[in-house]
Amino acid sequence: MDAGSSIAARFTWHPQYAGRTVFDVRQELVNEISADQRALTLTLDAAEAREDDALESVLRLERKWSPYDLNWAESDPGELADRILAWEWERERRHELFPYSEMRDSQAPAASPPAQSQSSGFLDILKRFFGRGDSN
Repeated sequence: MDAGSSIAARFTWHPQYAGRTVFDVRQELVNEISADQRALTLTLDAAEAREDDALESVLRLERKWSPYDLNWAESDPGELADRILAWEWERERRHELFPYSEMRDSQAPAASPPAQSQSSGFLDILKRFFGRGDSN
């Protein structure tokens, strides 16, 4: 994310971040991801009391962050923010609002996680939410 000779890289064209520094945008993303991770945890903890509201909240958060990382709830907020920021900076550089999937598909595939992951994915969260998880 080189902004040329300027001291702080700054978005100039981007419709959402114009006039803001890369650092400020990254910090906002980290804060937003962290807050949404906490919100998801609280929502799942209170799911039994208000199932409809909880499901709506979980789905809203999943729609927001899953395009960037299906395991966003367990991801490091800084690392996820860095990936999103790299995409937003590339959109700034190209002056083109292309979808994240285009950048993700053009990158080399990352190392595959082990088959049995300790963290729960979205389907595991929904199973736990609806009480259909394994009780063994």
